[in-house]
Amino acid sequence: MAMTTVSDIEIPFARARAGASIAVGHAGYVHLLEAATGRKIWTQALAAITGASACEGQPVSVAISDEIVLAGSMGNVFALSIEDGSLLWRMDGRARGAGETSLAVAVSTGDYVAQLGN
Repeated sequence: MAMTTVSDIEIPFARARAGASIAVGHAGYVHLLEAATGRKIWTQALAAITGASACEGQPVSVAISDEIVLAGSMGNVFALSIEDGSLLWRMDGRARGAGETSLAVAVSTGDYVAQLGN
């Protein structure tokens, strides 16, 4: 059986449309940026959300689905409003392990999975 390497994986690139946003997760924070300019629209510190202090400084997986920014860190999954970053809901899935959290979002061009370890 042939092994697939990272360099063999092709991910379709969609050009940013007017008003499009990019979600970036880093060190316990989620940032929403304007795709065309890189201007920061809002920032949400996940550790500031009640019960999510374990996310402080940890890797964050992010995805955008419709009008929701999904973020995963340390076993937590957060749904944030794309408008202002406010918390819509949170699922605490922490248990055993190192705290890796993956997100998969179905899109019209295929399914993508983002996974970051800490």
